[in-house]
This record gives sequence, C-alpha cells and structure tokens, in this order.
Amino acid sequence: MVTVTAFAIGLLSASLRSAVYCALAGCLIVAVFTLAAMVSSGTVSILALALALLSYNVGIAVMLLMALVRAPRHQA
Repeated sequence: MVTVTAFAIGLLSASLRSAVYCALAGCLIVAVFTLAAMVSSGTVSILALALALLSYNVGIAVMLLMALVRAPRHQA
C-alpha cells in the first residue's frame, strides 16, 4: 500500500509542474516516515522508506514520459 501511495504522490506532484513541489513531496514522505518511526512501538524497516522513495521517483518518471509521448511532434 505504501508503494501505491508513493507512486500516486509522484504522479500528482509531477502534474503540478514545479520542482519545488516535487522536492517538497519527497521531503514530506521522509518526514512522515520519521514521525511514524518515532511514534511506533515496533521496529521500523528502512527498506520500506527506500521502496516508497523509489516508487515516488518512478511516479515522477512515468508522468514525464507520458508528457513526452503526448507532446506534439513538429515535422521538418
């Protein structure tokens, strides 16, 4: 579920077309994970954070590739 949520955040932040919002969303993922780790009584897997950040970056990449595919091509 974390993977799907991070992927969706990546898609949505890339659709805003602002590097500031993309960076802010990535920082917020780390901040929320850190807060959850501090509040949690059990162990926390750093692998889950890495997977969430990877999914976030894949979401941004998919959005950029979709924009490139949909862009009109000029013929010479």
